[in-house]
Amino acid sequence: MTSTTTGLCVFACVFGAAALAMLVRNALPQHHLSADTKDLVKLSMGLVATMAALVLGLLVASAKGSYDTQKDEMVRMAGKVAFLDRMLAHYGPEAAEARAGLHHTLEVAMTRIWPESKLPAEQLGPSAAGGEAVFDLLHNLAPQTEAQRSRKEQALALAADVGQMRWLLFEQAGSSISKATSAGSSLAAPG
Repeated sequence: MTSTTTGLCVFACVFGAAALAMLVRNALPQHHLSADTKDLVKLSMGLVATMAALVLGLLVASAKGSYDTQKDEMVRMAGKVAFLDRMLAHYGPEAAEARAGLHHTLEVAMTRIWPESKLPAEQLGPSAAGGEAVFDLLHNLAPQTEAQRSRKEQALALAADVGQMRWLLFEQAGSSISKATSAGSSLAAPG
């Protein structure tokens, strides 16, 4: 159910309850309409409103925390990718193909993350082909000097870190808020 449908259902229920309460008011005995009863209802509604505000505040804080975590990981990953590119540039011309593959993989990833039109969620996952191709190109580098050997090891470690972070971001992309389930399905005995 979409949020619009849920909102309309809640509105219809509240409006219907208010209309029903206006009809039932005439049938209530006079002692149920006293000032003490009205004060009790006001106090109860204040408690309900306070609890709703508390729940909404916690919901917003949770969403903000999730967003901040993903943003920080994205910035950290971008830094590692930029450093990997610089590491390959300093490796020498032998790493030109790996750099080109890295640039192409980044372009594809950015198009998938921020597309012109909305893509289904399953198409937004990290594509294994692009990242693994760059990793294979890095692995196939044949260092000639000790400096190149060191840069290759660092590049492979950075590429592995970036790959792990991509999968981590993809797995965290889902909602951290649990969906409500019916009481029967949560109490069902395991099969």
